[in-house]
Amino acid sequence: MIRGVVDRALPISRQLIGAHSASTARAARRAPTRAAAMPAPAGDAMSGFKKPAVIFFDCDDCLYKNDWKVANMLTRKIESFCAERLQMKEGYAYELYKKWGTCLRGMQQEGILNCPELLEEYLEYSHDIPLHEHIGPDPELRAMLQSLDPSIPRWVFTASIEPHARRCLELLGVADLFEGIIDVRAVDWVTKHDADAYAAAMRIAGVDDPSACLFLDDSTSNVRAAKKVGWRTVLVGTHARDCGSKIECAEADVIVDRVHQLVDVAPGLFVGNVAPAGAGL
Repeated sequence: MIRGVVDRALPISRQLIGAHSASTARAARRAPTRAAAMPAPAGDAMSGFKKPAVIFFDCDDCLYKNDWKVANMLTRKIESFCAERLQMKEGYAYELYKKWGTCLRGMQQEGILNCPELLEEYLEYSHDIPLHEHIGPDPELRAMLQSLDPSIPRWVFTASIEPHARRCLELLGVADLFEGIIDVRAVDWVTKHDADAYAAAMRIAGVDDPSACLFLDDSTSNVRAAKKVGWRTVLVGTHARDCGSKIECAEADVIVDRVHQLVDVAPGLFVGNVAPAGAGL
């Protein structure tokens, strides 16, 4: 079981948020380090930073990669609900996603989805997908997470809802390795495009220094927003979903193809023996 789940029904102690240090601003100007799968560590790209107080992991297309199969299923379900239930024009749901960070936030901001009952219907319908067909146990991921410095708390920070993220973690076989799940409810429905989401995540995790937060996400927009508030950032994924072109993101301190490669670029975060990404178990 995950040690803690954050939602409206489960209050959690919160801390005030402080200002980030000048060293974070200097780090933001550094060129990102890119890591390819390799048989041996590539050096510690995080050696210039102080030890993080917390690590936030995105869930979908970050903790797992499957050529966006789950993302495409979610997109189809959302499009279906919006077209059939809300009578939206075809493709508008995806336009809202691109503009606001999630279709849900776009509908809320544009006054399309303000009824609580309809909101719950939307969330249940859009996340009713066969995750087990595309996500399975990942021993390499589990070994990597278990080898992280145990004094650094790990949280899942997702724009999705807690039940969906929990299902993903259980299928991956890593649900017991996180302090909890910070989902879209926990941050008052704002997306990771919004600075308020990062402030809420820090309060929940009990951290008051933005520069002490390490964030892994597959979205360049989210990475840019996180860097803007002073977090240290790792972009997970090197090619874009829509066009397949190579991703560039100056706001990423490090760019890796898979989350497993964190051990290659930041070995200082790990204790004990952990195999380099792709080396097998």
